[in-house]
Amino acid sequence: MNASVSLPPAMITGSPSSRPLGGAARAWFAAWLITAALLPVIVWFIRRLDDGSDEPLGLIALALAFVLAWRDRRSLRATPASRTAGALLVLAGALATPWLPPLLRAATAVTGIAFFYGIHRNIGIAALLALSLPVIASLQFWAGYPMRVASASGVVEILHLCGVTAERAGTGIMIDARTINVDPACSGIRMLWHIVFAGAALAALHRLPTRRALALVIGAAVLAIPANTLRALLLVIESTGRLPHLGAFHQGTGLACTAAVLGLLWWFAARGRSAAPSTAPSAPIHSRHLAVLVLAAIAGPWLAVSSHRDIVPAPLSEAPATFSFEGLTLPLQPLPATPTEQAFASGFPGTLGSFTWSDRQVILRRVTTATRQLHPSRDCLRAAGYFTTDSIVETHADGGKWSRFSAIRSGRELIVRERILSETDGQTWTDVSPWFWSALFHPLNGPWRAETVIEER
Repeated sequence: MNASVSLPPAMITGSPSSRPLGGAARAWFAAWLITAALLPVIVWFIRRLDDGSDEPLGLIALALAFVLAWRDRRSLRATPASRTAGALLVLAGALATPWLPPLLRAATAVTGIAFFYGIHRNIGIAALLALSLPVIASLQFWAGYPMRVASASGVVEILHLCGVTAERAGTGIMIDARTINVDPACSGIRMLWHIVFAGAALAALHRLPTRRALALVIGAAVLAIPANTLRALLLVIESTGRLPHLGAFHQGTGLACTAAVLGLLWWFAARGRSAAPSTAPSAPIHSRHLAVLVLAAIAGPWLAVSSHRDIVPAPLSEAPATFSFEGLTLPLQPLPATPTEQAFASGFPGTLGSFTWSDRQVILRRVTTATRQLHPSRDCLRAAGYFTTDSIVETHADGGKWSRFSAIRSGRELIVRERILSETDGQTWTDVSPWFWSALFHPLNGPWRAETVIEER
């Protein structure tokens, strides 16, 4: 039996109405695939917002980036090459799940999204996307100590120009027979983030051309260093009694220095303001792009699940022969691990022990090489649910220097002191960042022991 079927003209000619996926459908499908590929990174990002290691400032940058990208959606033109590069970068971030740290994978994925949607053409919005990542804790670790040294050196040079005798010792400034330390809270990392955020926002709001936007964002990062140096200088002058002591001087100095830089950035951005950009259609999303994204959507979650390993607590260490604190040397008595110690021990690449010393608790962590995983005690306690204050450096009667801060949870306040000690030459550090750089360049000075002393107020 013969039968004939009359096909609609659209199916014969292959017009857009007959395609399995139209342009809008392909765009939505691509968005869902990218979201699926980034699920492990999204989960990590959400957890970082509440683990105490970073302030959730990235949410502000992310929200502003979305708003401005939607405003300029018709001018963010993706080319065929950028579509392909973006899809491949998203795939690379997914395939790197077992090997790269989450922050680097997130940075790779964000770069891929910027290229895929043409956001790379607007430097301001692209910079906001980069700032949406939880980078403050990492910046504090890697750049905190160098920025503190730069600020202290700048203060000393300015004082010399003013005829004041001063010297720098590490991150301390020796003046008038006393040492004023540039503490970790004064490293300028938060100021740097806020100033670069302002520069990126101004570049995006004014739709600055690429070169001018790059100059604005890079200039913002550069200006943060002298701004923090000026803040440190004013605080040093106040500490020496050359300025009257005011209760809000510390916070007000930082705000004033930041405001001065923001004024310069606004002036530079306003001079280069662009008219409304011309609109042009983006390159279509081809099947090859979707194929790459499908592979990324499968690989990302699958690799995250298959490569997951249970976090193994660090092995317990024996108590040292002696332990000295505040001029006293008393024996340490071992303690069973508590939830607080477990926060210290999770995945730690060394040995760990918890002890009692007099009426205090002592946690000792020992490593043999420079490692990013020797976290400050503040991060470990914040991950355990404590609110912590900024650290200050105190000098005990025996000359030992310790970092001190308070940790509060459920009405219970702990006073925490810590330092890192070289078991080879006895050198000490009150902050992880300078220890890391020293251990990295002088590996024979190890092993090192991080000593944390906790007492209830």
